[in-house]
Amino acid sequence: MKPTIAVLGGGNGAHAVAADLTFAGYEVNMFEFPQFKSNLQKVLETREIVKEGVSPTGVAKLHLATTDISEAIKGVSIILVIMPAFGQRPVAMAIAPYLEDGQIIALFPGSGGTLEIHRFLQEKGIRKEITLCEGVTLPYGARMMEPGKVRVFTEAVLLPTGVFPASRTDGVISQLKTLYKTIRPAKDVLEAAINNPNPIVHPVATLLSATRIEYSKGDFYLYVEGMTPSVARVFEALTREKIAICDAMGWKLYHWNNLDPRGYPLGNTVEECNRKILNTSMDSAFGKDSIQAGMNMKGPENMRDRFITEDVPHGMVLVSSLGDMLYIPTPIHDSVIELCSTINGENYWETGRTVEKLGIKGLDVNNLKKFLTEGKI
Repeated sequence: MKPTIAVLGGGNGAHAVAADLTFAGYEVNMFEFPQFKSNLQKVLETREIVKEGVSPTGVAKLHLATTDISEAIKGVSIILVIMPAFGQRPVAMAIAPYLEDGQIIALFPGSGGTLEIHRFLQEKGIRKEITLCEGVTLPYGARMMEPGKVRVFTEAVLLPTGVFPASRTDGVISQLKTLYKTIRPAKDVLEAAINNPNPIVHPVATLLSATRIEYSKGDFYLYVEGMTPSVARVFEALTREKIAICDAMGWKLYHWNNLDPRGYPLGNTVEECNRKILNTSMDSAFGKDSIQAGMNMKGPENMRDRFITEDVPHGMVLVSSLGDMLYIPTPIHDSVIELCSTINGENYWETGRTVEKLGIKGLDVNNLKKFLTEGKI
């Protein structure tokens, strides 16, 4: 008998995950915070999600749909947190009183959220025997078509996933692979975090397309219009900053396997450059058909899209903060963070995910590796 799974979140990805795992034979409990109840209202009423696009499709009948977190995670073996990174700390606060020994909490994507949740639970004196893990990205590229209906455009073909502590990797990954065969073990949770391609692809293309986005009044396609040779040169510079951190920590970049060590083979036209970029990031994560899927996804519509409000504070700030701690300069990350902060009138250095918030401030390479492996120093 397959275990009951809790899916926490009410957005595009959560609907896709809940429907697909239901089709796979799991009992799925779906949860959304009461203040965002409207995101899940149709599903709360019917316990049904209509899934279109990538097979299997049809009507998925959930085991439970609720705004009661205690009800959602009671007796479940795996808790999947499928929401933007800024929702992870509120999730930790909500689930802390109701956690049970042996549960696995998996964040897709994680963006380092496992360590922030770990720190929160330690500070609150929660001593349940749980394991935290996080994946590089969502298992799907999906969009809500209407309440209770989600279209899946593409599925991840490679899901590197880190476990905390990393000493538990083999046992946990074997359980998670029963959900998604594309899951692969990352060295640790921060290797998974730094491999999220979105904080490179989304913010700088959005930033350098700001005038077009604001002028277009909602008729803008980032993956068609935003991937030009100039943007690609910034992508390359950002990637090199990540590579320097990875080299220091012994990490691998999984989704940049086509990066020419001498620089991007840009091509001579915007169209050629666009395809080169997507081959390097989206294609390697979601497969060859994902390029066209990305081009069909409209947006962002404004500069407060999650491509900025999530990927800058919870992705780029994390890389910059890690770089500072390890004495590795990240001037291009720093510049994009500063400009996005200025545009949105928000200090992403303060609100973002830093090594201090993850409880690893001041660690050198050896002690950071030890902490990620053993869960303590």
